[in-house]
Amino acid sequence: MPGFYTTRELADLLATDEWRVRRLFEDGTLPDPGRFAGKRCIPAGWLPRIVECLRARGWLTDPAELAVVHA
Repeated sequence: MPGFYTTRELADLLATDEWRVRRLFEDGTLPDPGRFAGKRCIPAGWLPRIVECLRARGWLTDPAELAVVHA
């Protein structure tokens, strides 16, 4: 598991749209992480919280996504 993910990498990993991951940071649901070369560097440790937020909005409903985070 990498130490950091971009919004695109997280969206691909969780089989969701990139805009949904971005929106969590843009609307203040989650603090905006640091950036490298203009891309968000989202710590791998944030995955459980991101999954929780996506599920709360109904944007991530397949329980299989949780297995990815806890694998």
